[in-house]
Amino acid sequence: MHTHLWLFRGQSGGCFTRISVTSTGHSVASANPKPSCQRVIEVVRANGEVSRRKISTETGLSTPSVTRLVGELTEAGFLSVLDSTTAEGSGPGRPASVVKFNPDCGCNIGVDIGEHMIQFALSDMAGQVHGQTNIATEGKRGSEVTCDGIVQGIEELWGAYQSRFNENVPPLRAITVGVPGTVCPVSSRVVKAPMIQGWSDFDLKSRLEKRLPKAALRIENDINAAAIGEYAYGVAKGLDNFVFASIRKGIGAGIFIDGKLYRGNSGFAGEMGKMAFDNAFAFSPTDGTGHLESICGEDPVIRMATQKGIALESEESGSPTMNSLAMAAANGVPEANEILKSVLSLYGLAIANVASLLDPTVIVLGGDIHPVMDMAVEYLNETVAKLIPSPPKVVGSSLGAQVVLKGTLCLAHQDACDRLLLPELVLDS
Repeated sequence: MHTHLWLFRGQSGGCFTRISVTSTGHSVASANPKPSCQRVIEVVRANGEVSRRKISTETGLSTPSVTRLVGELTEAGFLSVLDSTTAEGSGPGRPASVVKFNPDCGCNIGVDIGEHMIQFALSDMAGQVHGQTNIATEGKRGSEVTCDGIVQGIEELWGAYQSRFNENVPPLRAITVGVPGTVCPVSSRVVKAPMIQGWSDFDLKSRLEKRLPKAALRIENDINAAAIGEYAYGVAKGLDNFVFASIRKGIGAGIFIDGKLYRGNSGFAGEMGKMAFDNAFAFSPTDGTGHLESICGEDPVIRMATQKGIALESEESGSPTMNSLAMAAANGVPEANEILKSVLSLYGLAIANVASLLDPTVIVLGGDIHPVMDMAVEYLNETVAKLIPSPPKVVGSSLGAQVVLKGTLCLAHQDACDRLLLPELVLDS
């Protein structure tokens, strides 16, 4: 007796392989190449909901081929087909069918490790967020404590989602962790994350893989993840050339060129906080703080506020933060507003230099100053316009404090699509 199974191998180009299992348990695989399946999945991933006609246009496949492939992927449980009155081809009284991911074919988790808080979010394969949680970041207590916090948050969120199902729990397919530091794009090791004690040449990925479900795990620089979030869901959607510039504990930038994240030769492009404006500054590899971060980062800004006697509310960390200073400015504290404007004047020099070098369509401003985002954007636009010809427009992030989290969810969903495996289907026996 032979039982035939069809296995979908997403990483090998989206082909189905037929496996014949004999009564003795031996298996013989025969390739039935269909790389077009993965192309269909990519178009659905990029569009969310999409008509068969658009799939045909974007993949170059014929309409009958698309219909057949969508049917196979729907039968396998990956895709769903539903009627829509707003999709291309619909009309009065005539809905058109659209293709989207079956939300129950899996779920993904995104993680944003901030200076004071680790944020977690879980979304299904259709992109709907089903849960979020936060825990305090305890970077000063060492690398293992932070690892424990990451695992704890993921397990709590995943456990809560599992409890919604009596049976057929969707698998956890992918996890992406956004790290406040430099990450080697080849090894995924954290090269340096100054906010987390012990995260220097730290193999975070291997440590997490030993403790988490067998999901695709990615470690990404947090600002790169934020730029990806803006490109997928925010004000930079559809823009191939832009810079996401962030003021958090540190200062960084995510750079998109021709529709792709630019990582540079060693994967460290966008380290905007390392820009120098004074040759008397001596960079310390041990500390890792760059010149711009030493004058515009959270620590020097809070010191300025303390010296001026500004009373700032403490947040999750128990200490004042850049965000609490921005809140004070938003609430009409004039001294807080003065400090922020002096910081933005210096930050504007860096923005102008980046704009002069890269000529982006826009520069998206994000980070912990979102309570005064409108003021910051207006001030930076005025500053940059005085410094360079034909300046790009500076715009505020539309995703606010969720921008890194949105980017990690986007990357996790991408990894899940790349690794989709068709469940075993008994075709005949």
